[in-house]
Amino acid sequence: MKRPLEYNPDLIQKSEHLPLEKEKGSAKKWKTPNPKKESSETEGGPGLLIFGLFRFVKKYKGRISIIIGLLCFEIGFYASIPFSFKYLIDEALINRNQNALYWIGGYLAIGTITFAILGTVRDYLYNWASARIIQDLRLQMYEHLDRLNLDFFSNNKLGDILSRFFNDLAALEHALLAFIPWGLGPLLEAAFGTMLLFLLDWKLALIALLIWPITFLGPGFLSRKSTEISYTRKLEEAQVLSLVEESISAQNLIRAYDLSDYFFNRFKNNCEKLFQISLRLGLTNSYLERSAGSGILFLQGVLLLVGTIFAYHNTLSIGTLAAFLPPFLNLSYSLLYLSQYLPALNHASGSAKRILELLRAPVFESDPEEASIPELKEAIYFENVHFRYKGRSKNLSDITLTIPKGSYTAIVGGSGVGKSTFIKLLLGMVQPNEGKILFDGMNLNSLSRSSVRSLIGVVFQETFLFNTTIFENIRIGKPSATLEEVIEAAKKAEIHEMILSLPMGYETNAGDRGTKLSGGERQRIAIARAFLRNPQILLLDEATSSLDPVTEARIMKTLSLLREGRTVISVTHRLSTIREADQVFQMRNGKLERFSVPEPEQQAMVL
Repeated sequence: MKRPLEYNPDLIQKSEHLPLEKEKGSAKKWKTPNPKKESSETEGGPGLLIFGLFRFVKKYKGRISIIIGLLCFEIGFYASIPFSFKYLIDEALINRNQNALYWIGGYLAIGTITFAILGTVRDYLYNWASARIIQDLRLQMYEHLDRLNLDFFSNNKLGDILSRFFNDLAALEHALLAFIPWGLGPLLEAAFGTMLLFLLDWKLALIALLIWPITFLGPGFLSRKSTEISYTRKLEEAQVLSLVEESISAQNLIRAYDLSDYFFNRFKNNCEKLFQISLRLGLTNSYLERSAGSGILFLQGVLLLVGTIFAYHNTLSIGTLAAFLPPFLNLSYSLLYLSQYLPALNHASGSAKRILELLRAPVFESDPEEASIPELKEAIYFENVHFRYKGRSKNLSDITLTIPKGSYTAIVGGSGVGKSTFIKLLLGMVQPNEGKILFDGMNLNSLSRSSVRSLIGVVFQETFLFNTTIFENIRIGKPSATLEEVIEAAKKAEIHEMILSLPMGYETNAGDRGTKLSGGERQRIAIARAFLRNPQILLLDEATSSLDPVTEARIMKTLSLLREGRTVISVTHRLSTIREADQVFQMRNGKLERFSVPEPEQQAMVL
C-alpha cells in the first residue's frame, strides 16, 4: 500500500524572509539605491515612515500647512478654555465682575462656532490630502514595477509583491488617516497643555516635566520591538497570500494529483506561523499601551496630590487649581492617545519598509537625449553580444548576426538554449553584458525603448489574455483601434467567425488568462493583435509549439500571411515551421551556428 502524500514542513526548505532583490544589473542605466540614504532612513521605525515617505507628502505642503494652521487654532482655543474657567471663578464669581462674565461668555460662544466651522474645513482638507498621498504612492509603485529588471519578478513571489499593494498600503492609509486625531493632534495638545501648565503654576508644571521621562521608558523600548515584529508579520502575510495565489493558479494540477490535503496542510502550517507572530505583536502592543497608561496614571496621582497640598497651604489659589486640573487631565489623555497610536505607527513603519524596498529596487532609467527610430531602413545587427542572468553561466556567448530588412530569419534549438533570451534582448527587456545590438547602425541602448517597440509585434509561445472582453484583448495590439479595425484583424487571423458564434460575440469575456478559450483560439487572438499592430518587425517566439499538428498547420498558414512585407525573426524548435526562412541559425550552448534546413520529409523532427 502506498503511503499517502503528506505535508512535512521539516522536508521543505524554510523560506528566508529577505528584502526584495536589489539587482545592480549590467548596464549603467539600471539605477540603484543610495546606500547611505537608505541606512539613514531605515534606522528607526517611525523615522522610516516619516523620512522615507516625505517626498510624497511635500507635494501637498501648501494644503498641509493650512491643515496644521487650522489644527493649531483648534488646539489653541481648546487650551484657552481653562484660562476662561480661572477668570470665571476668580474674577466673575468671587469678585462679582459682571463684565468679565459677559466677555468670557461671548468669547466661548464665538470660539465654539468658529471651532466647529474650521474643524469641518480641516477634516475635508486632511481626508483629501491623505487619499491623494496614498494614491500617489500606489501609482508610483505600479509605475516602478513596469520599469524593474525582469530578474526581480523571477526572484520574488507574486503574493509578496501583491501584499505590498494591499496589506502594506492599507496599513499606511490607516496610520495616515489616524495621524491627526491620534498623532499630531494629541502631540500639539500636549505642547500647548505644557505651556499652559507653566503659565498657571510653574512649580506643578516642573514636577510634571521631571516625572514625564519615566512614563516613556516602557513605550520607547516596546515601540522598537513592535516595529520589528510588525515587519515579520508582513512577511508572513505575504507568504500566506503567495500560497493562496499558487493554489488558485494550480487548481488543475492539484485536483489531477489529488493534492488538496497536502496543500491545505501546507497552508495551515503557514497560517499557524502567522498566528504565533500575530499573537506576539498583539501582546507587545498591549504591553506598550498598558505601560504608557500606567505611567500616565502615576503622573496624575503625583500631581493631584501635590496640587492639593499646595492649595491646602494657600500657595495655590482655588481658581488656579480648578484651571490646572482640566489641561492636566487633557494632557494625560493626549499622552494616552499617543501611546495608543504607537502600535498603528509601528505597524505602518513595517509596511513602509517593505514598500520602500520595492521602490528602491533598480529600474531602467530613460536617457532624456535618447534617439527615436521611426522605421527600420537597413538591418538589425548583433555584434559580439554576450549575456547571462545573475548567478548563472553565460546564456548567450559571442552572438554576431545580421538581419536584413524584409528578411525571414529563423533561429532553431532545443529548450533552454537561449532562444527566448534572444527575443528579450531585441525587445530591450534585458541588456547585453558585452557587445552591441544595432538598429540601422544605432545602438539599442541609445534608442527610445518606446520607439523601438512601436516597430515590433510579438506572438509568444504562451498567449496571455486579460480577464476582459475578446474585443479589448485584440485591441491590446493597438489601444486606439476602432471596432472595424479589430474585426478586420480578427478576419485576417481567421478567428472572426468563431467570435461571432459566442453568446456575446466580441463582448464575450475571455476569462482569467483566457481560460474560456482553447489554445488554438488564444493563439489566433495573439495573431489578430499582431495584424492590428501592423508592425515592421515580427517576432515569433515558439508561436506554435504548444499546439497539436492540425491546429499548428492552420496557424502556420495564417502566419505566412502575417509575415508578408515584414522583417520576421522566428525562434523555434520545430524544423517544420521554418521552410520559407531566408536564413536559419542553430543555437547550441549559447552560440549561433549556420544551419542547413533538412529535406521536407525530415523537417517534422523536433530539436
